[in-house]
Amino acid sequence: MVATGLSFVISLLPLGRAAAQEATMREVFKTMPDSLTPYLSQNNRLDFIDFIDSDMEAKVTNALNGTSTMDVLTDRFLQLTLSESCTLQLRLLPVSEPVDSMRQVVCMVRTVGVDCPQSRVSFYTCSWQPLDWTVDDCFGMADLLVRPQDMREERFRELKSMVSSRLYQAQLSADSDEISIRLSAFDASADDLVDLERIRVLTKLKWDGRKFNKY
Repeated sequence: MVATGLSFVISLLPLGRAAAQEATMREVFKTMPDSLTPYLSQNNRLDFIDFIDSDMEAKVTNALNGTSTMDVLTDRFLQLTLSESCTLQLRLLPVSEPVDSMRQVVCMVRTVGVDCPQSRVSFYTCSWQPLDWTVDDCFGMADLLVRPQDMREERFRELKSMVSSRLYQAQLSADSDEISIRLSAFDASADDLVDLERIRVLTKLKWDGRKFNKY
């Protein structure tokens, strides 16, 4: 059974006598379901890895006749530019207790948009079974918006009413088990956009083996 619930608490799976194992990003990426990247075939994914291993530019023609690029591939992290307006990041996160006989889970960040990028964060087992976990309950509006001392409280409340804490840009770290969250910019007047930029802050969360936590 896969762990469920928004409480972000890991439900342990029966392991029997089998020892928990670890995977590499190469292994996980090779078995990634086509449905998660519908215009990248399995051959495309294998070509990416072959190009990286040959020190070549990892670029393929996708099913939409566009270009997709593998920007980074390490043992635990991967970043793809799927198109001009879509990126995909994967990171293997260690868990304090095995999940589906593995010592890691997959965190996926898919970001769409150029001027106003918005992300979706998802979690999977290493065999690509979805986990009903969320990063949304690991931060709040107070973590993402801060009033400058020279801004009136009334103006700050007005700006806060224009945004939602559920529309944000997320980025996984290539080097550590961290994720950065920042509210997406919104379609507003020039003056509002300037002030929104002043109050938006970057919030970093660190993985502790069970969930992401604020610093």
